[in-house]
Amino acid sequence: MHVSRTVALALAGAAMALTGAHAFHVSGTAPGVHFKGISDPRFTPAMQAYFEEKMSGEVKAAFDKTIDTANAKLSQFESQKKLAQGMGNANAYAANSATLQGFQNYDLFAVSAGFMMGVQGPSLDPTVYEHLQDKIAKEGDLYAGFGAGLTELNVGLNCKFLVPGLYLNAKFGTFKMKISDFSIDNQVFGIGANYKLLDKRSFVGLVKWRGISLGSGFYMQMDKVDMQVPVGTFENDAKLRESVLNGATDQQDSTDKEALLDQMGYGEGTPDAQVAIHPVFKMAVDVTTYTIPLEANTAVALLFDLINVSAGVGADLNFGNAKIKLEGQSDADITGNSDKVTFDAAKVNVEGGDSNGPSLMRLRVMTGLGLGLGPVKLDIPLVYYFNTGVSFGATVAVVW
Repeated sequence: MHVSRTVALALAGAAMALTGAHAFHVSGTAPGVHFKGISDPRFTPAMQAYFEEKMSGEVKAAFDKTIDTANAKLSQFESQKKLAQGMGNANAYAANSATLQGFQNYDLFAVSAGFMMGVQGPSLDPTVYEHLQDKIAKEGDLYAGFGAGLTELNVGLNCKFLVPGLYLNAKFGTFKMKISDFSIDNQVFGIGANYKLLDKRSFVGLVKWRGISLGSGFYMQMDKVDMQVPVGTFENDAKLRESVLNGATDQQDSTDKEALLDQMGYGEGTPDAQVAIHPVFKMAVDVTTYTIPLEANTAVALLFDLINVSAGVGADLNFGNAKIKLEGQSDADITGNSDKVTFDAAKVNVEGGDSNGPSLMRLRVMTGLGLGLGPVKLDIPLVYYFNTGVSFGATVAVVW
């Protein structure tokens, strides 16, 4: 039964990873051109229609060219497979919040709360994450990610009345955070089981070895992350004067059109309007991972449990999916040279997305440094995942 469920989860994660991709695309509708306050008798209805046709056509050509430039310059967003996998991995790393890895083989029960940050990177260089939003804007798709987990309550019980050496625990937690244009919404649920392979031993009272504990379980971690991604400005000139004069039928017609263009502010010195777009979009990342941990832990308590140092090794089986959605709308700026020519409001739309699953298996080594005052414990766990993955956090616990 358990095997069939695991296989089903794996197949579901794989199917979701192969679907859901949306090609990145910048689009928009070019603005029209209108006139006001021109009383020159040469600006007849027919002449006005001519100016509108030529100028609107030139603005549209410049607008479409700017959109094409943006799509070409932002081609790095065509795929976010690596980013989706990095976010999936980091989310799975963060699922181990409120870990009891440093205090296994307890006598009766343990109750803990804590947080965990998961980080997946292309390298262990911490500067990679100082300006991660800027790096995403520049590179589009990179093998990196971050996740956060907060467990509000993790309750463990020594179930020796069922099986000698058996420990069971269950945990849950949720939190939301918003800072400027970044927000995260997290939920975590999990159950775990540990078995006391070797019992604890004391040495002269000052040193206590906590034995060796083997553990496994099932964690479900969900993160929803939203952040803004600015990608710069793209612009082109709309050659309004040239577009109008190119259609002159004779010298007098050209003279009349030049006079009208001068009144509009598009003389020989200022013949063009400027078309600029500023694509800004929201990157929404929806990650759900299911993790089956396999681990062995040990720890040494010093000075009557005042200091606790833990160590361990493990491997995680990860399933699930990370979906990335790109969407946004911003204004286009059409800058002219007078108040006699106006332009319709224009919007620029951005859409795209991708999906991928976390790495199926990640090997890890763990350590932690804790402080204790009787049954009250504070632990700072640190986990390294091969390769270039890290999680770290803090746990407050009562261990009896």
